Amino acid sequence: MKKILFITAILFGISQISFAQFNKAGRTAFQFLKIGNGARQVAMGEASIAGVQDVNSIFWNPGAITGINNAEASFSYNSWIADLKVLSGAAGFNLDGIATFVFNYISLDYGNIPEAGVTSATGNIDTRTGNFFSGSDLAVGLGIARNFTDKLSIGVNIKFMREELWIYSSSLWGFDVGSFYNTGWRGIKLAMSAQNFSTQARFFETGIEEQQSYEIPLVYRLGISIDLLGGEELFLGGDPGQHTLSVSADAIHTNDYKERLHLGMEYQFYNMLFIRGGYKFNYEEGNVSVGAGFNYNISGIMFKFDYAYVSYDFLQSPHRFTVTLGF
Repeated sequence: MKKILFITAILFGISQISFAQFNKAGRTAFQFLKIGNGARQVAMGEASIAGVQDVNSIFWNPGAITGINNAEASFSYNSWIADLKVLSGAAGFNLDGIATFVFNYISLDYGNIPEAGVTSATGNIDTRTGNFFSGSDLAVGLGIARNFTDKLSIGVNIKFMREELWIYSSSLWGFDVGSFYNTGWRGIKLAMSAQNFSTQARFFETGIEEQQSYEIPLVYRLGISIDLLGGEELFLGGDPGQHTLSVSADAIHTNDYKERLHLGMEYQFYNMLFIRGGYKFNYEEGNVSVGAGFNYNISGIMFKFDYAYVSYDFLQSPHRFTVTLGF
């Protein structure tokens, strides 16, 4: 039932695009591209493009993947709303002096959805036919980033995207770009990213392109991160081997909603335990997020486990789990 309501809401939103030009909401397809991937980033209120440099940065800011030292591989599981499951993964390596490369994917399976008609031939209130249909979303990409100076890195992620529902589908090629700049002063870092540059999606090949094509979510991010604790040059001083504390903020602009602001923080204890939290402004759901992480070195391989919880009032609150291996 949850899946039926979820798919109905998507289709209703698409059908209303031509009647709601005054409102940016509900005007884009490929909505799965806006679902946050990586429990660490999500727990920080998705304020991460300047504060996190790991393999999962490919989903937020490809310019930040240069933080991979040798090689990293990560897998994330997200129990999304309406009983949907989102899987994502990334594997990358750093060729010292050349560039950093990351292979990545996102998949969402709608499962089996009961088919229902507008009315029933027997006059029954239950209009289900007994048949089922399904749908899925997929994005597969290759990211590359390079350090142009000891402070500045720039990256791009080229990806293939596909969305299917019943007998209809749309496939696109697109790319993300991003930059990361470490000022070297007081632990302040700056970043910018722009995601999902592509052509418009078409599900119905009717020849009337203006009526049957839809934009995909174009997301611009501008971020800042400040390390407050964990170094003599920082505002609160401290020893980076014992305690660190950082705060981050991302300003968001999209083509299908109003401007938003994300705030996040991360506390680290002896590079082993992590506590994270965040808040997102101008959202109707999912404003508050919390999470934790655990790092452990096993025979030279760094094992990282991260968890994130996002609080929803009216929808099912998602839980995210991420396992990362550093080599």
